[in-house]
Amino acid sequence: MNGKEFRLRRFLANPGKLVVAAMDHGAFHGPIPGLVDPRRSCEQLKEADAVLMAPGMIAHTADILAGPDGPWLITRLVWNSTYCFQWNHHQSQHRRMLSVAQAVACGADIVLASLAIHTGSEQVDAENAALFAQCAQQAAELGIPIIGEYYPAGTETMTPDQLQENIRIGCRVAAELGADIIKTFYTGPKFNEVVAGTPVPVLVLGAEKTPTDRDALGLAARAAQSGARGIVFGRNIFQSKNPAGFIHAVRAVLDGRGNIDAALKANGLE
Repeated sequence: MNGKEFRLRRFLANPGKLVVAAMDHGAFHGPIPGLVDPRRSCEQLKEADAVLMAPGMIAHTADILAGPDGPWLITRLVWNSTYCFQWNHHQSQHRRMLSVAQAVACGADIVLASLAIHTGSEQVDAENAALFAQCAQQAAELGIPIIGEYYPAGTETMTPDQLQENIRIGCRVAAELGADIIKTFYTGPKFNEVVAGTPVPVLVLGAEKTPTDRDALGLAARAAQSGARGIVFGRNIFQSKNPAGFIHAVRAVLDGRGNIDAALKANGLE
């Protein structure tokens, strides 16, 4: 058993679904509500199985996450221009922020790199694929699992069928390039086809803040029913009135321990 397989087995050892808290939004949006104070945010998010953050925030929060039952630390390697929604960027230009070795030196347990293809530019597609493959190769050499975040460009203009097909193909491409786990959009009733065609565990990303906690829990339930291994929530967690309670509610819904109403009531939500 090599180092990567060892770490993956440990990360996936719990038979329940995974709840990952994302707090890396500041790398693209600055200090948005819920993440103005990163230390306070970490205090609220450490109930998750893992926390995703940009590399520069690790030094500010490491002491909070370093407890005996602290969450796994996932660090983002690649910066993607599309995530700067406030500036209406849409070309999915990807650039490396740090190497896998540098991420490990910062304290990362797992690394994450984004991938976008079918951007409208063959050159951008090829550059993005090459960068992701390089990250995956580095991770394999160091025995570190890598999450492939498949986030297609132009999702806001796609029909449901177009999104489904893009995600179905893109997730398989990311796995073929070396991803150990995939993070991507939930595409609806056919998401089970995405899972079936992807030979590694798939996590659903929460995307925009839903109007209510109930809506977010509904997304988590649908994702679990479609075969997702877990969910990655950002704003739905750190902008909740009770982030820790919300994490517990999500975990209950993902694992089928009661319905959404029961999860909301048990955790003081709504």
